[in-house]
Amino acid sequence: MSFMHLLSSPAEIARDVGKNAKKLRLSKNLTRKTLAELSGVSESSIQRFETAGSITLESMILLATALDELTPVTTLFKPSQPNSLTELKNSKRKRGTK
Repeated sequence: MSFMHLLSSPAEIARDVGKNAKKLRLSKNLTRKTLAELSGVSESSIQRFETAGSITLESMILLATALDELTPVTTLFKPSQPNSLTELKNSKRKRGTK
């Protein structure tokens, strides 16, 4: 369990994600207009995301695709693989298999 929620609010985390997106866009020398054209997300939505962290999941996926960063999004809630035989046995026990 993560204690990240004790350090930052969801709104703060969303703003940080938006700021990261802006830094990535700028590192690729893209304007908001160009990113909007590449992604199909409006410039105003991109601006709102970059400044306030507010965006729909669908728009975030479109932006991630246009910025060539889809893998981190698609693996966001993917369970990690067991690192040992003990972890594998424990994961099977939790699922009710033997």
